[in-house]
Amino acid sequence: MKWIFRILIGLIILALIVVVLFASCMSFRQSDEKVKKYFAEKGVKILIHHKEYNSRPIRFIESGDSTGQLVIFIHGAPGSSDNFYSYLADKDLIAKARMITVDRLGYGYSDYGHAETSIAVQADMIRHILEMYPEQKAILVGHSYGGPIVARCALDFPERVKAGVLLAPVDDPDTEPMFFVANFAKWKLTRWILSGGNRVSGDEKLTHIAELRKMEPDWKDISVPMVHIQGMKDWMAPPANVPFSQKHIRPDLLKVVEIPETSHFIPWTDYGVVKKELLSLLDRN
Repeated sequence: MKWIFRILIGLIILALIVVVLFASCMSFRQSDEKVKKYFAEKGVKILIHHKEYNSRPIRFIESGDSTGQLVIFIHGAPGSSDNFYSYLADKDLIAKARMITVDRLGYGYSDYGHAETSIAVQADMIRHILEMYPEQKAILVGHSYGGPIVARCALDFPERVKAGVLLAPVDDPDTEPMFFVANFAKWKLTRWILSGGNRVSGDEKLTHIAELRKMEPDWKDISVPMVHIQGMKDWMAPPANVPFSQKHIRPDLLKVVEIPETSHFIPWTDYGVVKKELLSLLDRN
């Protein structure tokens, strides 16, 4: 029995070591040097912007035609601007759009490790970036947690938003799943092992339902076109988010694209579907 106990203890220690190494390495950000290398290998010119928002550092990456329509990509939790680099390097999109992918507050190089759990404040940071491009409305693309941020932008400054694209959005507070691992960001015993990006993600997850409740009555006031792209095998942002959109967004403004065999990772697994919808929106007057 002693040797079984020792093996069990050894496995627990090994598991803890693996968790610590994994959690501490998953920073979800790339340095400017790595960003430049990625796009140089693609033959794509970019601008890396380091600005301030309410005395907090923010970073966003820009590519494409400076005279084209503005498209802003907003990542989920956890994540960073690199979630959408492939779109910024796409020749067809570059020909028609000026594209920006942001490090959301708390992630990447936007005040990394310091959570901003307010959806309204995250949206206001996007407004701040839009003010640097005063001549243009933007198509906003949000994945997962980025979905309700896109909606909040459409509600708070519709005059600057041409359309919104919700990729596997987590919008419905009644069906928002709560994962046990989010508690690792709350417990002192485990919080220290997490990277800054994972801590921020946990903080956001623990407050997300309350944040969604705040904005639930406002969805009916959305006044710009919205495209909801949903994987029907998504367990992180359940398909129940589709009837939520259908209930709360005017039918003349909402387009729903359901993908039967897809899970949560639509920006990567269904790149062609997302690109098609973006090109369609870019072609609209």
